[in-house]
Amino acid sequence: MQTNTKDQVYAGFFVRLTAFLIDMIIVSVALAVIRVPMWFVSLNNPDNVLVRNFIFQYSIVDIVCYLLTVLYFVLMTYYTGATLGKKLFQLRVVSTEDRKMTFFEVLYRESIGRFLSGVIMNLGYLLILAQKEHRGIHDLLADTSVIYYHEKKVYVHTQMNYRNMVPQPGYTVPPQGNANSQTPQNADSNSMPPQSNANPPMAQEADSMPSQSKADMSTAVSQETAVQQKNDPTDF
Repeated sequence: MQTNTKDQVYAGFFVRLTAFLIDMIIVSVALAVIRVPMWFVSLNNPDNVLVRNFIFQYSIVDIVCYLLTVLYFVLMTYYTGATLGKKLFQLRVVSTEDRKMTFFEVLYRESIGRFLSGVIMNLGYLLILAQKEHRGIHDLLADTSVIYYHEKKVYVHTQMNYRNMVPQPGYTVPPQGNANSQTPQNADSNSMPPQSNANPPMAQEADSMPSQSKADMSTAVSQETAVQQKNDPTDF
């Protein structure tokens, strides 16, 4: 998802520091399930391969906990744009190029970038105070910024179904009327006289004539119609 950072408010040093401390507390509590048992192991057996110094003053347990800490920051930033501490203050890490950050950029920011920011008395983090956009060394190297992100809540009105509503106490349903009562339209239709189905007089006369007379009459009518069409000046 693209995010336009031109009109955004950049997060300052102290709010980012507070969010980072909250993240470190969350990670420390989660890693306690590893450090506490290993601490008892170091008391009973200091020469254990897991707790003795492996690289400089760091043991294998220290390296594993560091990798898990980096993994927390990388996965949370890449998939959600913010860690739990940043979410608490509605902060989000975005790309300055107005595009979605790649996994390599997030990994570079949260590993090498953070290491370089804190390698010399945390001067890379203190650079956030001097920058107008409040960007540290790890932000400059990965082309990222930390901004405020306010989510808008949309309220949707649901349609009410009045058929399922229970009437309030004291409410009476109005009478629907007698089903046998006649409407004005039905009354008018009942007052109209019935139509006669009897044949008209001419039809009665034609029915009473014999079949030979009917044939002669139809022949005479056909001849008269032909004469009229012949004498009609408009017929052409």
